[in-house]
Amino acid sequence: MNHPGHTGSRPRQARQANTAAVLQLLVRSGPLARGDIAKELSLNHGSVSRIIEPLLSAGVVRELAGRSTGARVGRPRVPVEIDSSSRYAVGVHFGLERTTLGLIDLSGHCVKTYSENRDPADSAATLRDAAELAAGVADAAPGPVLGIGVTAGGEVDRATGRVVRNDVLGWADVRVSDVLRERTGLDVVVDGNVAALLGAELTFGAGLGGHDVSYLFIGNVTETGFLSRPVGTCSNGIVQGDFGRLLVPELAGGGHRRFGECGTDVALLAAARSAGVAATSLTELIRLADTDPAAAGLLEGRSAQVALVADTVYDLMRPDLIVLGGSGAPSDRWLDAVRARVETTPPRALVRPLARGNPLVVAAAGLVVRAFFTSGEWS
Repeated sequence: MNHPGHTGSRPRQARQANTAAVLQLLVRSGPLARGDIAKELSLNHGSVSRIIEPLLSAGVVRELAGRSTGARVGRPRVPVEIDSSSRYAVGVHFGLERTTLGLIDLSGHCVKTYSENRDPADSAATLRDAAELAAGVADAAPGPVLGIGVTAGGEVDRATGRVVRNDVLGWADVRVSDVLRERTGLDVVVDGNVAALLGAELTFGAGLGGHDVSYLFIGNVTETGFLSRPVGTCSNGIVQGDFGRLLVPELAGGGHRRFGECGTDVALLAAARSAGVAATSLTELIRLADTDPAAAGLLEGRSAQVALVADTVYDLMRPDLIVLGGSGAPSDRWLDAVRARVETTPPRALVRPLARGNPLVVAAAGLVVRAFFTSGEWS
């Protein structure tokens, strides 16, 4: 029995999901003929044509007539590709010491990036300054701007566009979207940092083509996100959590403590100071590890901590892929160090983020791009 208001909703949802899948495939693979898209996504040719035509009309994708492929006899296969410069999105990230802001195109490439130091406790001034910067970036964009994506750590209410609680920033019930929308006139999407980072990897980076993907973010906060590909077309279908309560070996002393107490960037730099390592930032510590055994030992210890967290996540969720974001594996050397210490996680299931450009900007602005891909509204 059909109910009023539900007629046609499932076919429409299926079209939106298929459209999003086509767009993400084009981001991942580059130009493809309609037949190749149909084969890759197990769709029939008619469905692909019905998806592509409105996207062509709206300028979201374009044909490459000069690169036709196929047999010499019969209809040539004309590839289509994302027109990356047809739309743009602004991204804003609120971190502990600075606001990071920039502009990306539909393929996730950073066009511009800015960073501004500020007092994290003054949320009102932080929002006003971010709104001014976002307005300037949007006004200077080389094409239409879809909206603004905003990310922060802690508990975020996507529906109301507010930061419910962020202990690191000292924020509670901060309404973010209202301030930015009022100043810019643009749509604003607000979400948690790890949900946005994982979403960006699924759309633009390491998670492309994966089914069950976990993201471990290690920085001044310790957060995790998980998404199962069957619900991956839903822009807010990522399950978020915090792994800071997991017990891991301390970097010094031989005991065990919660990761949120001894495994964060703040804790790592504090351990470096206690060990007499002259590093005031994680970047300096990584650089010193090439020549300073004490610095290298601290990062080896951190790698063991991260490996234990990865094994726990793998045992619980059995993901196809675990993306180590933030400082979890700050270089290929330290990714290899984590891989060498895991016990249950397949080493090749551990990867570093691959999303292009500044990961914080791409993650925040990616909220808007993913919503656009799934919206079916090509104005």
